[in-house]
Amino acid sequence: MGVAVYAVVPVSYTADVSLVLATPVNGGTVSTDKTKQGLTNPFLSFNDALKTGASIVILSMNTQDVWTQLGAPKDGPTEITIDDGRTNPNVLDISGPYIYIRVESESPGQASAVLMAARDRVATELYKWQKALGAPANTFITSTDIVPPSRPEADYSMNWQGAIGGGLLCLFLGLGIAYGVVIRRAGAQPKPLEQPEPAAPVAAPAAVSVPTPVPVTAPPAPVPSPAPVAQPVEAQVDEPVALPDLDDDSSATMEFPAYRGEHLSPVPGPRKANQDDGEE
Repeated sequence: MGVAVYAVVPVSYTADVSLVLATPVNGGTVSTDKTKQGLTNPFLSFNDALKTGASIVILSMNTQDVWTQLGAPKDGPTEITIDDGRTNPNVLDISGPYIYIRVESESPGQASAVLMAARDRVATELYKWQKALGAPANTFITSTDIVPPSRPEADYSMNWQGAIGGGLLCLFLGLGIAYGVVIRRAGAQPKPLEQPEPAAPVAAPAAVSVPTPVPVTAPPAPVPSPAPVAQPVEAQVDEPVALPDLDDDSSATMEFPAYRGEHLSPVPGPRKANQDDGEE
């Protein structure tokens, strides 16, 4: 879109000229005494009178009728600017008797033709006003070119502005269409069933701050005495354990006492017992 607008917008051509009004070398007064008549340097005669004359010419030319006669009709492709130099960035001081003419047109030939016509019209207006006021011919103010008429130069500022504007318009239009399509698709889809929101959890009561107890240093625990070391079974000397008397009628399947790990004393052999019984 930006490239299309840049190509479609016509190129503008600009030309300008700057003029200044000056008094004649003989001054603005005619003396009857030729012996007292002197010459005046026009560069030393710039004053408010010349600025007033320039303002009169500018006002007389800034009308639509004059612009139409110069070739810049209303709402046409050609625009003309006539002022005291305030629209010219090269003029540092606009307090002088300056006349600045600027023409902008789609055709370089049309811009040059209108500029030259406006330049000649300044001289015509200046002569007409002085003639109408009855000024002597040898005191007429003249207009001089400070900067001669320039060649028309292409101005692409309008093309760039149109290209940027077209690009932004296309961008926003595309975003708007995309947004509309997304909203339409979202509206066509079935809405999911709304699930009840879970109940908000009951807020727990605020914890009561309990002062932190000051730790009490406990006295050192007593060191336990070492436990006595158990001696091995072989090293222990136990007393002989008395065996119970057995009856003759005791069953052969009598139960023996459970062995508890005690050390049993040696039982005398039967021979020794019989010998003892015989001896008794």
